[in-house]
Amino acid sequence: MAVLQNLHTHTTYCDGALPPEAMVKAALGKGADSIGFSEHSFVKLDVQYSMSIDLTPDYIREIGMLKEKYKDKIEIFLGLEMDYHTDWTPDGLDYTIGTLHYIEKNGKLISVDNGAGRQKLIAERYFGGDYYAMAEEYYAVMAGIAEKTNADITGHFDLIAKYNFGGNLFDELHPRYRNAAFGAIEEIMKKCQIFEVNTGAMYRFNKTEPYPSVFLLKEICRRGGEVVLSSDSHDAESLFYMFDEMKELLKTCGFKYTKRLTKEGFTNVPL
Repeated sequence: MAVLQNLHTHTTYCDGALPPEAMVKAALGKGADSIGFSEHSFVKLDVQYSMSIDLTPDYIREIGMLKEKYKDKIEIFLGLEMDYHTDWTPDGLDYTIGTLHYIEKNGKLISVDNGAGRQKLIAERYFGGDYYAMAEEYYAVMAGIAEKTNADITGHFDLIAKYNFGGNLFDELHPRYRNAAFGAIEEIMKKCQIFEVNTGAMYRFNKTEPYPSVFLLKEICRRGGEVVLSSDSHDAESLFYMFDEMKELLKTCGFKYTKRLTKEGFTNVPL
């Protein structure tokens, strides 16, 4: 049986390009045995990219309908990408992915995921141009992601480095950055052992490494953490993007298996 699963999938319920059934059909076309949907949870201070509370029941019903319709062809799971700043969670989810997209300043949520120019402006306006201070604040909040969201999976852990191509913004091996990131990993792993290896920015922005970066994956492995492959898909083409390459990368980082969600919970898939 094929073992091809992506649990980080977006649709037109938030900022995805296709409705859920089209993504199910695309997954089947790529030979997948399962798929999980994980729309952005509602964040009241930034409604542009999140799924509204009013739409959430429709989302839950539609995924439930698709589970039944395709039950003989593919396993479908109902999830949610739970942002740290979400204060409402629906019932009936199969899993959650805990993520952080914002730094909170003066009662406002400032997105770190809105372009390199915007991120540079945040560093200059709120941190005196000190990217390491910005990263330290980001990871101080990220450290509490599992506690705050009760996540099964920690999503795009180092989103703060999304636009740091070739170290053009800051040095990811700088002691201040490393210490902040490693400290967050330590805290997260007290409640959540699974980190997604997310190829979304590799697909959309030609980023050369997944989230988390390789040196962070090695640290997660050293501490006994586990990983699940994710393409953070917003369209059909990105489903399972570079999964084979990520499996080889994970081997070099020391991992022996990836995690896979089943109806009985998470199981191991040998690399």
